[in-house]
Amino acid sequence: MSLERVGNDLFATGPTVDQDFLHFKDAFAQGGIERLILVNGSGGDLWTGMQVARMVQEAKVHTVVSGHCMSACSLIFMAGQERSFGTGSLPRVTMIGIHGAHDRNTKQVNPTLMPQMFAWYKRQMGDKFDPEVINQALYGIKEAFGFLRIRELQRTHEKDRTPLFCPTGQTPFDQCQQHTGKDAFSLGVVTKAETVTLQLPDSMKVQLAFFGQPLGVPKVNLHERADTMIEGLCKGQLLCQTVAHRTFSNYLSAHHNKAMAIGWSKTGFGMRWEMDDPGRAMLGALYQCNHAKNNPKLCRLASVNEHEVLPLYDEAAAQATALLSQLQVPAPESFQAERDEPGASTPTRLRWTHQLTGMTPKALDGIPRWDTAALAQALRQTNRTVVIDAASLGPVIPGALSFINSGLAFENEKLEQPYAERFAQMLRAAAPDPDQPVVFYCNNSESWLSVNAAMRARQLGYTQVIWYRGGINAWVQAGLPTVGRVPVAVLY
Repeated sequence: MSLERVGNDLFATGPTVDQDFLHFKDAFAQGGIERLILVNGSGGDLWTGMQVARMVQEAKVHTVVSGHCMSACSLIFMAGQERSFGTGSLPRVTMIGIHGAHDRNTKQVNPTLMPQMFAWYKRQMGDKFDPEVINQALYGIKEAFGFLRIRELQRTHEKDRTPLFCPTGQTPFDQCQQHTGKDAFSLGVVTKAETVTLQLPDSMKVQLAFFGQPLGVPKVNLHERADTMIEGLCKGQLLCQTVAHRTFSNYLSAHHNKAMAIGWSKTGFGMRWEMDDPGRAMLGALYQCNHAKNNPKLCRLASVNEHEVLPLYDEAAAQATALLSQLQVPAPESFQAERDEPGASTPTRLRWTHQLTGMTPKALDGIPRWDTAALAQALRQTNRTVVIDAASLGPVIPGALSFINSGLAFENEKLEQPYAERFAQMLRAAAPDPDQPVVFYCNNSESWLSVNAAMRARQLGYTQVIWYRGGINAWVQAGLPTVGRVPVAVLY
C-alpha cells in the first residue's frame, strides 16, 4: 500500500503487498496516529494483511474506508477500535469486501487458511457476528473474485445497504444472494452508521483516465466542439445530424460519470451517465453501441465526462502503423523456451468463467499456436492478420483490436446463449471473411480468455484461427513495442 500521513491521519491506498508490514511498522513507530483511512484497497497478501491488522489493533486507532476495501484490506479495517465509512468516493462504490483465502498465483480457493480469518472476523464483530454470513463469504466463493459486498449506509438507498454475496466475479448481481434485513452496522462491520467527512490527499483522489492513459484537464470545450464532431460523424446526412444533435444535447446536460460511444464505420451510438465511476460509464456506453438491436457493430468511445477521447483512437492507429513498419522480427531460436513451456492437456470444451486462470494447454485442437516471432512476422506483412486482445487492462500489441470480456463462458445457458451471439456478431464485424487469419491473445500463458475466444471462433466456422499463447507478457519480454488500449467492443 502507498502511505501518506496528514496530521494525525494515516492514509493508505492500493494492494496489500509484502513490504507493507515494514511500512506500517515505521509509520506507527512515529506515534500520534489516531485514524487509519483506507482508500480503495484492492487486497493482496493474507499474511501481511493479518500482521498489519494486529499492528492496527495494538495501536488502538480508528479505521475509516473511502471507496472499496476488499480482501486483505477488510482484515485491516476490522482492526479499528471504531470503524466507519467515509466520503471521498461515490457511495455505491464505498464498501467492504470479504472473501476466503486463495493462492495468489493460481487464484484457486485455499480452505486451509480460512479458520484464522473466521476467528478474526468473529472476534472483531463481537456480539453482532453472524457465523452463517461469514461462513458463506469465506467458504462459498468459487474463485478469487467472489465476494460478500457490504456497502455504506448513510448515503445509499435502502436497497443498496443489503449485503450481497456473489460466488464469482462474473455472477450477475441479480443472481447473487441478498442477506435481507442485515447491513454493515447490524453485522458489526462498522461501529458507527454515520459517514465520516474526509478530505483525501490529492495523490489518492480519483484521477480520470482512459484505460490507463491519464486525461488531465479537458483540451477542448465539448459544447463548442459539438457541431464539428457531428459534421465529421454524419458527413452531411440530415437524419444522422438530427439524431446526433439530440444525442449530444442529452449527453452534455447529463451528470457525471458519463460516456458516449459511436459506431465505427457504421452509424449508431451508445451513452451512459450517472454511473459509479468513469470506467463503468465507458464500458456501458461502448456495450450499448456495440449491441444495438438490429445494428451490431464495432464502436469507439467519443467522450468521457467533459473529455473528447475519439482522437486517441486515431493516435493509436497512427502509432501502430509507424511501429509495425519498423518492427524487428526476433530470431525464432531465441524463443525456444516459449515454445517448450509445459502446459495442460488439450481441452474438449470452453472453460467456465470462474476457472479462467491457471496453466493453459500446450496445444488446441485444430488451432495453430504461434510464438512471438511468428506473430511479429505476420504483423509486418501488407495484408495484416486480424489480432484480437481478449484482456481488459494494460497496453496492447500494435494493431490489435481490444475486445473487453471476450473470452468468457457460462455454465448457465441463459447467460451463455446471448453471450455467444454477441461474440459472433463482434467477430464478424472485425473479420467479415471467415477464411482470413484471426489471432487471439491475452495477458500470458496462464490466462484462458484467449483459449475460449479462439475455440469459439473455430466453432463459428473460421478456418484460420490462431492462438498466441504467450500473450502481451511474452511480447513485452521480447522487447517489442506496445500501444495504449483503445477498446472497440465490450461483450459482457
